[in-house]
Amino acid sequence: MSRLAPVLSSAAKLVRPSSEEEERIGKLARSLLARTERSAARFPETRGVLIGGSYAKGTWLPGHVDLDVFVKLDPSTPEADFERIGLRIGESATRGYPTGKKFAQHPYTEAIVQGVRVNIVPCFAVRKGEWKSAADRSPYHVLLVRRLPEGSKDQVRLLKLFMNAIGVYGAEIEKQGFSGYVAEVLVMELGDFQKVLAWFARGAKPQETRPFSLPDPVDRGRDLGIAVSAESFGRMVLASREFLRHPSLAYFRAMSGRVRPSIQEAVVAVVFSHRPMSEDTLWGELRRTTKHVVRHLEVQGFKVARSMAASNNRDRSAIMLIPEFPVLPQLEQRVGPTVDRSGDVDAFVAANRKDSRLFWVGEDARIRLLRPRRHTALKELLVKVAKGREGSIGASEEVERGMRRSASVLSGAQLARAASSAGWLRAGIREITSDAIGTR
Repeated sequence: MSRLAPVLSSAAKLVRPSSEEEERIGKLARSLLARTERSAARFPETRGVLIGGSYAKGTWLPGHVDLDVFVKLDPSTPEADFERIGLRIGESATRGYPTGKKFAQHPYTEAIVQGVRVNIVPCFAVRKGEWKSAADRSPYHVLLVRRLPEGSKDQVRLLKLFMNAIGVYGAEIEKQGFSGYVAEVLVMELGDFQKVLAWFARGAKPQETRPFSLPDPVDRGRDLGIAVSAESFGRMVLASREFLRHPSLAYFRAMSGRVRPSIQEAVVAVVFSHRPMSEDTLWGELRRTTKHVVRHLEVQGFKVARSMAASNNRDRSAIMLIPEFPVLPQLEQRVGPTVDRSGDVDAFVAANRKDSRLFWVGEDARIRLLRPRRHTALKELLVKVAKGREGSIGASEEVERGMRRSASVLSGAQLARAASSAGWLRAGIREITSDAIGTR
């Protein structure tokens, strides 16, 4: 542990905002709260306005502050009015700044104010446990975390900085990592940063239905781990083990797995344009489409070792794959029923007689055949999938539409040229060809 103490001491100096930044963000928070209160006062349904997010909890990092303003509305407010009033207040409170509408269970307003991302979020003014919307718990989360001692809040900041440096911080669908509140609850439950990492390194075990589970102290029936992907969980486990074995300040700055340039030649990407979508909607559709594309390829005999999506988060995206084999043999084997099932055997032979080159019985007494493979080149099959020539594969309608109109299937030098002028694509290639953190 002697090597760990100086690293943690140095890291502790990175997690506290300067007095100047605290003063600037505090002034902004007070101004935003006052603007929201004035906007909310026009609606009789309003039951209060409060600041939330990591700023209100006292767990924010330098340069990474969450400024949320929760507008409490009367629980009897109809849902349509709840959404309308919340957006009206958000629009008014952030007038003059770039804004957009975001969606959770209900829409809310996101804006960039003086360089800081802020959210104006409606919620119902309900008693604990009488939740009507997903945001209703958030004011209770703020009250819970604010009661932590300052020393514990610094432990939360260390954990957030560590998670951010290894790329698993953030519950948005693009990241599917650990939210700030999850980091706060982990420290509350386990004691400090080091104990949290030890729990991941030695004690954390994937659950049967999901990789990571953590009850919400405000609502024990709610699992905070539901948004965490198996990949983010696994990266956290490996990084925790490696950091505890070999402590380094790099784990609080930027830490990524080793890039394997030799694998880049194996990457095949479907690159396409689409209509602009919100990031939450876009990444939901990209993940769904990637899963269905891989499933279709594997049904055709192409085993995909790794897959992921990349995007500029506006109107250009890619589905990237590393196949085990880009080209398959001309013939494929099909295995049928055992010979004692005469009816099934007759049906199997009849269905395949026209295309089959050879029938035989294997040592397992199953009838088998060889027939010409429908697709032998992965890139050719991907072109047909992207252009809709394979029919619907059950993917996102919007992404499928974009692929049919504009998709290019690229690999090797073509993909490298495309990535040379598109940072988002370059970052995606780097990610898919990088080792997991904590593997040496």
